[in-house]
Amino acid sequence: MKKAYLILLAALLFHPGSAAQDVSLPRFTFGAEWGYIGIFYSGYHHNFYAPEGYRVDPREYGFMYHSNAEAYLHAGYNITPNYNLSVYAGISAIEDYHHTIPLSIRFTRYSGDDHMQDRWFSFIDLGSGVSIKEHPQSILTGKIGCGYRISLSRNTKMDFLMSYRAVLTHPDIEYYGIKIPFDRINRNNAYVSAMSFGIALTF
Repeated sequence: MKKAYLILLAALLFHPGSAAQDVSLPRFTFGAEWGYIGIFYSGYHHNFYAPEGYRVDPREYGFMYHSNAEAYLHAGYNITPNYNLSVYAGISAIEDYHHTIPLSIRFTRYSGDDHMQDRWFSFIDLGSGVSIKEHPQSILTGKIGCGYRISLSRNTKMDFLMSYRAVLTHPDIEYYGIKIPFDRINRNNAYVSAMSFGIALTF
C-alpha cells in the first residue's frame, strides 16, 4: 500500500497539468494592436509654384480636433521579465491627408518581475513609414506612453494603453481646388500631434 501511495504522489508531481508546469518567461512575442487617435493640434508648411507660375509659401498651425484609427501587427523579444523590444507594422490614417503604413521599433518597460501578474508598463516608439497616395513619401512617427497589462495566461496578455503621438508627413497640395503637380512642389510638410488610446493582445 505504501508503494502505491508513492507512485500516486510521483504521478501528481510530474503530471503536465500540476503545479510543476512551465511558467517561465516566453522569449518571442507577437500580437495585434488597435487604437483610436484624437488629434488636437496640427499644422503645415507648403512651398510650391501655382498654376499661374508664381511661388506660394503658405503655413498654418493651430488647435483642432479630428478622429482617426490605427491597427498594427507586432513581433518582438523579451530581453528580461521587465524589458521587451518589438517591431510594429500596420496601417493608420493621418488627419484627412492620407493613410499611411508605419513601421517602428517599440521599447517597453514592465513593472514587477513576475510576468504572470497584472502590471503597469511604459514605452517609447520611434519609426518611419510610407504614405499611401499617388506619389508615396516617407513619414516620421513617434510615441511615448504607458498602460496596464492583464495576464490571461503564460503566453497570452491583454494591454490597455495610451500615448502621445507625433507625426511628420507630406500631404498632397490643392490650391483653389486645383491639385498641384508633384514636380511643382518644393515643400509639403505637415505636423500632427494626437493622443492615442488602444487595446492589444500579445501571445
